This record gives sequence, C-alpha cells and structure tokens, in this order.
Amino acid sequence: MKFREFWQRYKNDFFKLLTTRVALLVFSIVCTSPLLVMDTQGKEDNVNTIVILATVFVFAFYYYLIHSQLWAKGAKDKIAADGGRLKLNPLTGLYIGLLASAPSFLLNILNTATWFYKDYAGVRGFHTATALLELIWDAPALGMYYVTQTPFAYMLASVLPALFAGLAYYLGTKEFKLFGSKNPKQ
Repeated sequence: MKFREFWQRYKNDFFKLLTTRVALLVFSIVCTSPLLVMDTQGKEDNVNTIVILATVFVFAFYYYLIHSQLWAKGAKDKIAADGGRLKLNPLTGLYIGLLASAPSFLLNILNTATWFYKDYAGVRGFHTATALLELIWDAPALGMYYVTQTPFAYMLASVLPALFAGLAYYLGTKEFKLFGSKNPKQ
C-alpha cells in the first residue's frame, strides 16, 4: 500500500491518537506535578519511587486508551481482509503509532541536541524553548525525566505509544483482547 492510500485509509485513526495524546498530557501533568513540587527533605528515594509509579500508571492508562482505539481498527481490517477488500499488514498499527509520535520524535531530537550545547550562549535560549515544549508535549514521561534528569527519558513518550499502537492493532487482527471479554453478550 502506498503512503497516499495508507493516509486516506488511516488518517482518522492518526488524528484520534493525537487527540488522545493531548488528553493524556493533561492527565499526566495532573498526576505527576503534585509529586514534583513536594518538599522532599531527605526523602528523595521515596518521592522518586512514587513518581516512577505515577509514570507507570500514566503509561498503563495510555496503553488502555490506545488499545481501545486501534484494537477495533485491527479487527475491522481483519474482516475486510477476510472479505478480500484489503491486504492485511500486521504492522499497520505500528506505522500509525510512529506517525502520531512524529512530533514527539522531532522534539526529542531538538531537545537532546540542544541539551548537549545548552551552556553556549547562542543555544541557551533555544534549548530553554525546546525543553519547555518537550516538558509539555511529552508530559507522560515527566516522572522519568525527574528521576534521570536527562532528555533521553522523554524517548519513552515517543517510543511506547508507537509500540502500544502496533501491539493493539496486531491483537485486533488476531481478535485477542487484553481488556474485557472476547465475545460480549448481545
């Protein structure tokens, strides 16, 4: 399938993932920001553990949201493939997830590149801007950034959603549900 056909067929799913991303960044800021402003006073290990657990919870919720969207798309595509209307590609969900994570990947690259040169006067302001954008857009990984203090932690917010989308779509093509029953009562 060429990209144009792919885009026409899956652009709505792409935009749904972006909308889910925006909703999740608000949710993750609400979940993790109170933990980040706590007075630690010698309890850094406890706060780090709680922040990591909050981040894991946010990503688990994110997987649930992505799963509910792309599992259904994978199941529909399986039906279309069984009917001969579509050639099924089990990596379609991964491709959709990678497209939806493209803004995050671009911010990751800019923020990481400027992070290495942030002490130079010409880069300092640009790094501050990219770090702020990264902080907002990749808020699901905020807890990991807090613990590691490197921009590489934000890669979680880029890679995991794409992998989640790929897994959810693939499970949909196999009609295997992680959440709920396989055959709901009608």
